Amino acid sequence: MVCAEEKDCVRTCATLERYGIRAAFYMARDLTFYNITASHEYEHERLRVLSGLLKGDYDVVVTTPDAALGYTVPKQRLTDTLICIDTSDHIAPKDFSRRLIAAGYVRVDLVDSPGQFALRGGIVDVFPPYGAFEDADQDQKNGAYALRIELFDDEIDRMGLFDPETQRMTQEVVNASFTPARELLPDAEALERLKKAVSSQFRACRDERASEELIKEKAALERATLNGSEICFLDKYITLVYPERTCLLDYFDGKRLIIMRSTNAVFDRLKAAEWHLNQTVVELLESGTIASKYTDYAKQSSAFDLFCDANVTLHVDSIAYSVTDKRLAGLFGFRTRH
Repeated sequence: MVCAEEKDCVRTCATLERYGIRAAFYMARDLTFYNITASHEYEHERLRVLSGLLKGDYDVVVTTPDAALGYTVPKQRLTDTLICIDTSDHIAPKDFSRRLIAAGYVRVDLVDSPGQFALRGGIVDVFPPYGAFEDADQDQKNGAYALRIELFDDEIDRMGLFDPETQRMTQEVVNASFTPARELLPDAEALERLKKAVSSQFRACRDERASEELIKEKAALERATLNGSEICFLDKYITLVYPERTCLLDYFDGKRLIIMRSTNAVFDRLKAAEWHLNQTVVELLESGTIASKYTDYAKQSSAFDLFCDANVTLHVDSIAYSVTDKRLAGLFGFRTRH
């Protein structure tokens, strides 16, 4: 379901859920193009929806057109970085640590917020932004809960949820599955591509401020290669991280029903979003910190049109003029009261 405004998406989700329909809101997120720390809250919500789509958790995904077209993690990459643990599993702490880093988790001394993990002797603490946790009675909890895994050598002795404030375990669980911590997950090859792109731009750069920015980016990439530390400006090079250029629409296969609310408003929003993104790209190119061949961050509006034409699309409009350029299979009128 496509709406023109986020508030309509939220309201629609709430309505659908009251009728027992499993609905999720897939939101757009602000891209971070500079080497600054930013909140990952929207990323975590998007990952929850995308992983839920892979598992068939939702009947409806409600979104805006710009959110649907923005690039994100490819399906296979997300599948590979979803983490599932059972108490019967064997875990080598160092290998598991590498796996968590590959999934975007940052190692800390003490876990206190989503996206972090800690390794202390035979104890692994990890705080997923979203997970499903099941206890021995098959009762399941979904959401952002901190997980503690207590090991005896490489065997799981005990596993449970804990309170990050008190650091005390609150509930034992027998299995857990959770999402990666970041949308952009560069592997070793992607890191090399990033280093080459930044070095090449640095050599071509003639602006002092841009050169300073690129030096910081080079240093951040070196630190990430050595110890898996976070890279804050990955959005800027999304097509180097994911050459596949995947968006939400690619998560749907086969014939789907698309419900578009207020068609004119939806396409007006898409035009405005494209204009705003183009202005941002112009500013980036003028800053001299990136080459133009890397400034692609979303699919064109034509991809949205093609997706609608390839599926069954229902336009829900108060008046019919907004879809006059489409070949309609039918036109249905309803008398309603507010």
